[in-house]
Amino acid sequence: MTHWFDRSAAAEGEQTIADYMQKVVRAEAPEAPRLPDPAVLWVKAQLLKRWDAEQKAQAPLDLMEPVQVAAGLVTAVVLFAWSLPSLMRALALLRG
Repeated sequence: MTHWFDRSAAAEGEQTIADYMQKVVRAEAPEAPRLPDPAVLWVKAQLLKRWDAEQKAQAPLDLMEPVQVAAGLVTAVVLFAWSLPSLMRALALLRG
């Protein structure tokens, strides 16, 4: 069974703690993280501001692109249907 209050064990424990504390004192402190240069932060902020402005300007164009494709397809179908009688006549003339 362990003797919690043994005086000889306490002396050994104190020596162990003292040795550990000496190691802590001699250890080098970790280097603190460096803050970024203010000029770099300013440039990044300007780039983000420009990117945000480009996204806002591009949004309506991105919205209209599918509309333009659909309008083009509908126009092609209407033009084909409109010219179909002429195409049929031309095909009949070619056959003979």
